[in-house]
Amino acid sequence: MLFRRNWVKTAIALLAGSSVNILLADSTEAQEGYGNNFANSIDNMHLVKLEDQLRFGLRCARPEQLQYIQRVTRAVDEGRLPRAMVNLVYRWAIDRHASVPFPYFQFALEELAKRRGISISPS
Repeated sequence: MLFRRNWVKTAIALLAGSSVNILLADSTEAQEGYGNNFANSIDNMHLVKLEDQLRFGLRCARPEQLQYIQRVTRAVDEGRLPRAMVNLVYRWAIDRHASVPFPYFQFALEELAKRRGISISPS
């Protein structure tokens, strides 16, 4: 039975001939899209402002926390801090402790920024 299935598939492929090649070519062209690193290509397509994302996602309530979020947002807007890194740390902090993610976010972002020579603390 298996031999017959393979034979039928082979016969259809031979009879279809060039139309199979056209179908394959069309499907491979459709796969070309955003490239290998889609995360970097969506930097200009943010649906939510970074400040709102951090404030509500990290559950900030204290004035010190809100000021820290404003400093992070300012550093991203000035180009000193990559938004991709902030998003990565944001996601990690929420995965780490969903009910209280802010301390994890602040600690991890400070450490990564320090390694890159970036200061987020107040000037």
